[in-house]
Amino acid sequence: MSEVDVSTPEQRRQNVRLGWILASVALAFALGFVAKIVLLGA
Repeated sequence: MSEVDVSTPEQRRQNVRLGWILASVALAFALGFVAKIVLLGA
């Protein structure tokens, strides 16, 4: 199995971008969940 170099600047930038996208999606879900509870009542 060949060792893949994932520490290239381009690859690292894509990983960081992907991380921010996933974090944003998770945050949006969390905010939506909280908003639903606040607006509709627990």
